[in-house]
Amino acid sequence: MDDTTLMLAVIPLVVIQVGLALFALYDMYQRKGARPPLPTWAWVIIVLVINLIGPILYFVLGRREDVA
Repeated sequence: MDDTTLMLAVIPLVVIQVGLALFALYDMYQRKGARPPLPTWAWVIIVLVINLIGPILYFVLGRREDVA
């Protein structure tokens, strides 16, 4: 596997990861926080530090259902 093939395989994953993280952060901003027991700042750290899994965890466990 040469470098070009590897880059073509990795680029879509990076785009998905960054897109999910940005959408999760935007969703937290729109909903004015996340669901307890974790505070919003903790969810921001989880989304930013735990690649691909962090935003998915936020949408499954931390997303506040009510839109203000």
